Amino acid sequence: MMRLAATLCAALILLTGAAFAAPAMPTAAAVATPAASLVGKIWQADGRRFASFDELLQAARTADIVLLGETHDSPEHHALQLKVLAGLATAMPPPVLVMEQFDLGQQARLDAIMNATDTPQQKLDALQALMDPGWDWAGYQPLLATAVQYRLRIVAANIAREALRDIGRKGLAALGAGETARLGLEQGWRPAQQAQLASDVAESHCGALPPAAVIAIALSQRVRDAIMADRLLTAGPATVVAILGRGHVRRDLAVPLYLAARAPQRSVLAIGLSEIGTSGIPSDYAEGTLGRLYDYVFFANAVVRKEDPCAQFKLPAAAMPR
Repeated sequence: MMRLAATLCAALILLTGAAFAAPAMPTAAAVATPAASLVGKIWQADGRRFASFDELLQAARTADIVLLGETHDSPEHHALQLKVLAGLATAMPPPVLVMEQFDLGQQARLDAIMNATDTPQQKLDALQALMDPGWDWAGYQPLLATAVQYRLRIVAANIAREALRDIGRKGLAALGAGETARLGLEQGWRPAQQAQLASDVAESHCGALPPAAVIAIALSQRVRDAIMADRLLTAGPATVVAILGRGHVRRDLAVPLYLAARAPQRSVLAIGLSEIGTSGIPSDYAEGTLGRLYDYVFFANAVVRKEDPCAQFKLPAAAMPR
């Protein structure tokens, strides 16, 4: 089962990292163009215009932190991420690769693998063994091969599931004394943001969650975003390239919010790797929405999945996965 489906199945336990869906943003000059014609193009939000990959890469080279917000099982998203990482890999000092696909508790093992004198293939084999099998190894292997080739440091960004369960049961107290303030979890968080996040959680879980579960998962999402931001801030001083779910890259609710609160002097480039359908016209994709969420938007084909991600919510309660 793909990662997105697995996430939906585990929704009543915790939020495991599936990106919240966001509509793709068109250009006003292409309102009459079929949406599928946008595939492969890059939208620059501030200028409200299309941009070349070279322009995107130059923006990444001048940023302190580059956020690449993906759909986890999209081959087109992984291909663009690889182009960005390869384009930055020869910089001095070399960039740091931060990945949601590894948990914080795996950091010592990641460092040991990357610092070993093993062959590149041995390192890749060790990284594959370390990565949870719920992630699509084929999608991340080229990124990790590039990290091995250029001897980039890999930093784990994800909080472990059991820690998230504690947060769901105990709230922010589970983080420990002083952590809520240190992570900036309550700094500037407004009711409107809470309402939007709760709405996104409910929608992304097919409207099947009870209100208490929505609140718990929204809190888990906020904690994950704040911890990811913390990992990004401590990964430098080189350019930091982060591979995260698209929902974590949103400027209004997620990682960039905590980066701005804690380190406003750090320049952050948020790149949303979007999915669009094969029907409709660009104006169907809510013009203006993604421009408020990301600095650049890359348009890709929507992933076609064999399984309905909402199917598990149609099961009787006794049959829901635990």
